[in-house]
Amino acid sequence: MKLRYPRYFRPFRCSAGECPDTCCRDWEVVLDEETAARYRAEAGPLGKTLRAAMEEADGETCFRLRQGLCPLLDERGLCRIQLELGEAALSRSCRLHPRFAEEYGALREWSLSMACPEAARLLLADPAPMALEEETTDEPVTGCNDLDARLFYHLLEARRAAFACCQDRRLPWQQRLGRLLAFAAALQRNLDRHRPGRLPETTARFAQGRLRPLPVGTDPQGGTALLARLRGLEPINSRWQALLAEALAAPAGGEDRRRFAEAARAWEYEYEHLLHYYLYRYFLKAAVDRRLLPRMQLAAFGVLCVRELELARFCAGGLDEAGRVDVIHRFSREVEHSEDNLGRLLVRFAADPALSPEALAASAW
Repeated sequence: MKLRYPRYFRPFRCSAGECPDTCCRDWEVVLDEETAARYRAEAGPLGKTLRAAMEEADGETCFRLRQGLCPLLDERGLCRIQLELGEAALSRSCRLHPRFAEEYGALREWSLSMACPEAARLLLADPAPMALEEETTDEPVTGCNDLDARLFYHLLEARRAAFACCQDRRLPWQQRLGRLLAFAAALQRNLDRHRPGRLPETTARFAQGRLRPLPVGTDPQGGTALLARLRGLEPINSRWQALLAEALAAPAGGEDRRRFAEAARAWEYEYEHLLHYYLYRYFLKAAVDRRLLPRMQLAAFGVLCVRELELARFCAGGLDEAGRVDVIHRFSREVEHSEDNLGRLLVRFAADPALSPEALAASAW
């Protein structure tokens, strides 16, 4: 098995009680069958607490939240299970989070979810272009082995070209975004017409600069319309609602945007890193369902919404690195960690003119 992961994957360590927004909040903690059986048999006071917290819902066993928090957290924000029984006693989801893996035959790609504040901090920590690392293990292949191999390898080459464009710092990140949206649209046309054999030609044209990019920055106020599309999603928590409401209540004017753009030059590499994260995490999923363009729209939408939310914070009194980490992690929680919300957006990208590739590119000011 070949393993691939971004360079910040290995250094990740959970910040536990120091976390500003614990992953043990707002989400039900789902227990795998083996862990649930162990907890039911656990002796002593902890076992009693475990069994009292467990409930069945929609065919799954989970912990019932208490005031929005996992009932196994102590007053310091630490997990009693890990403290008393060790990390091996955690459920699979708790043990892995925020680590996620996608498997494509003999390839497993690991990533860290930006819903975790520490993962978001690591993403932004180093201004150098993002790098991916690889290793090979003797693990048996367990992933999706019914892939169309030709389509997968064509998309893998296309993603390499997309990475190169994403990190081409000779161009402003907005122009790179316009190029990537045009590339995804051209690839999608071939996928829709069941012409995977044309993908290498499209990738070559893109790499050689022969695909016309979408015009960018022609509608600087378009970002407000993008944020408005988030109002219809199911809110994960009140903190997200407050962040969105703050940004929508006082849309930034031209002078505010000019001041923000000038200040943001110091951290523009962060938009590149965030775009790279989306490309890495979502691009190859099209090998399974052929839905490439909606995921590229998701990448553009994510970067642009994060920037609009940062702009609102900037106008409200300043924006430091911790504030930018907070925006990224809250947005990821709301969009990436709700299957319903993510699914709604992917459907809307095809139907809502304000979310079209052209509109997204125009909003990249």
